[in-house]
Amino acid sequence: MSSEITKCSADSDKLKESPCLFLNNNLDELVLLNQWLETDISQLFEKSDKILFKIDLVLTELLSNIVNYGYLDKTKSEIFIRCCVFQDAIQFEIEDYGIEFNPLSAPEHIFPQTLEQAKVGGLGLHLVRNYVDKCSYVREQKKNIFTIVFFR
Repeated sequence: MSSEITKCSADSDKLKESPCLFLNNNLDELVLLNQWLETDISQLFEKSDKILFKIDLVLTELLSNIVNYGYLDKTKSEIFIRCCVFQDAIQFEIEDYGIEFNPLSAPEHIFPQTLEQAKVGGLGLHLVRNYVDKCSYVREQKKNIFTIVFFR
């Protein structure tokens, strides 16, 4: 895999491409994400519980944010996920038609100095940034396209 993040369909170094996953923008659909990861994705590479945990956590967090904040008017829409396996990495592309949002432009999480200062929530994007090895965002044709890469 090159040092640049490229679209799965355009990369000649790709070893395998999984079936894509279409989800409705509804939190109940996270069950389908988990099933897809357990059945289809885990079969595409040598299974490592550590990397599967990271993939599950990051995708769950990203999809939860898309559903909770990307469709404030509750418009029904689909979220599309594509997975590609490379010699040295696993790459996911997440596409949605929600409100434009670049997760990389969100401010870094500031950790509280005391327990009294601590607030519930706000760590999701921090986890995403720290669990993925590479990521990129682009807005194309009214779609948010967020690409995440996990090195093997």
